[in-house]
Amino acid sequence: MATYEKLPSGKWRARVVLPTRTASGGPRRLSKTHSLKRVVVDWATALEASVTAGTWQERSVDSSITLRDYREQWRASHISDGATVKKTDSQWRTHVEPVFGGHPLNAIARPEVKAWVHRMHSQACPRCRAYPGVTAGGVLRQHKNASQRACNGSGQPPGLGAWTIQGAAVHLSGLLSAAVEDGLLPANPAARLRLPTTRPKPVFYWTHEEAARIGMQLRGSDALAVELDMHIGLRPGELFGLLKPYVDTTLWLINIEGVATRDGWRPYAKTSGSHRAVPIPIHLREALAMHLLTVEPSGVVFPAPDGGIWNDRNFAQRVFLPAVRAAGVREGGPYEMRHTAASWLVQAGVPLYEVQRLLGHEKYTTTQRYAHLAPGEFSAVLNAWGTAPVATPAQVPWTPGGHEPLGDLG
Repeated sequence: MATYEKLPSGKWRARVVLPTRTASGGPRRLSKTHSLKRVVVDWATALEASVTAGTWQERSVDSSITLRDYREQWRASHISDGATVKKTDSQWRTHVEPVFGGHPLNAIARPEVKAWVHRMHSQACPRCRAYPGVTAGGVLRQHKNASQRACNGSGQPPGLGAWTIQGAAVHLSGLLSAAVEDGLLPANPAARLRLPTTRPKPVFYWTHEEAARIGMQLRGSDALAVELDMHIGLRPGELFGLLKPYVDTTLWLINIEGVATRDGWRPYAKTSGSHRAVPIPIHLREALAMHLLTVEPSGVVFPAPDGGIWNDRNFAQRVFLPAVRAAGVREGGPYEMRHTAASWLVQAGVPLYEVQRLLGHEKYTTTQRYAHLAPGEFSAVLNAWGTAPVATPAQVPWTPGGHEPLGDLG
C-alpha cells in the first residue's frame, strides 16, 4: 500500500513497498517526490497496479555505471540555459567529481555523502581542496598539495561558503534523483541533507541625495537607465535585456519577458514570478518616450556602446562604478539599485506585498528583508523605552569591589 506525506519543503512524497527484499532482509521501497500531489499519487497507483498484475520487474543496477558516466548521459539530455550549465559544470568539476565521479551509482552511500558535506563545511582548503585540519586558532594548517608544493591555505578560515556547499550538494542530489527516476537507483542517498544555512547580507541602499549625485556623473541613456532602475528596481539582466516592444507608452508599463545574460539575450525571465508588468514613474515618462524614438523597433532600450547587450560586469566597471566613485558616495554595484528602489518604497509606507509584486520576488520572505525600513517598525519598542524610568548615577547602587558611584555630574 502506498503512503503519502507532505515534506517541509512543501513537496509531496509517495512511497510504495515492493515485493522484493533488501540485502539486510528488510522491505524494499520506491519513492517519488513532486510539488503536485496528484503526480505522486498517479505514479504510486501505476506502480502498485503493475506489482499486483505481476508485470513489474526490478531493474538491476549495472555496477559498471559510475556517477561520471551517468552525468554525461544526464547532461546530454538535460534542458537548461547557458548560465545554469556553466554553474552546474563548475560545481561538478570542483566539488562533486573529485569525490564521487568514479563511484558506481549503487556504491554511493549516505554516510559518505554526509561526511563530504561536513568536510566542505569544516576543513576544506579553499585553494587545493585538501583537508589539512585546523590549528588551535581556527585557521587551516600549512600543508602541501598534490604537486607537493606548499599550499597557501595557512591563515585562511576553514570551510566553504554556505551557498557553495548548497550548490554542490543540490547538484549531486539532483543527479541521484534523476538516476532514481531512470530506474537505476532505488532511492537517493543525498536527499534531505542537513546543509549550512545561508544568511542574507544586510540591505545596502543609497539615499535620495546619494542617488542624485550618482546620476549627475552620467549622461544620456546611462543616466536614464540608472534613474529608472533606482525607482523600479529591475534586476541588471532585466534592465539590460529590456527590448522596445516590451515598453508600453500607452499604459506606461514595462513588461518583463526576457533578460540579458552573460551569454546573450534569453527569452524568459528568472522565475515565473519575474514575468510581470512594472509601472513607469511619472517624472520619467517623457524622457523615456523621447529616448525610445532613437531605438530600433525591436532594439535593446539601453544598449552597450557597440549597440549590443550590456554584460552587467562590463557596465559596472566601465560606467557605474566610475560614476559612484566620482560622486563620492558609498560604493556599490548595479544590483544595489534594486535594493535602493525597494528601500525607498518601504520607507515611504508601501506595503511589502506591493513591493514583492514590483520586484518579482518568488517568495514573500525575500521581500521581508526590507521590513525593518517600514515607518514605525520599532515604534512600540521606542515608546516602551521612552516611558521607562531613568536612573540617575547617584541612584545606581554601589557594591564592594565594583566601581565607585560617579556622584553629581552637574
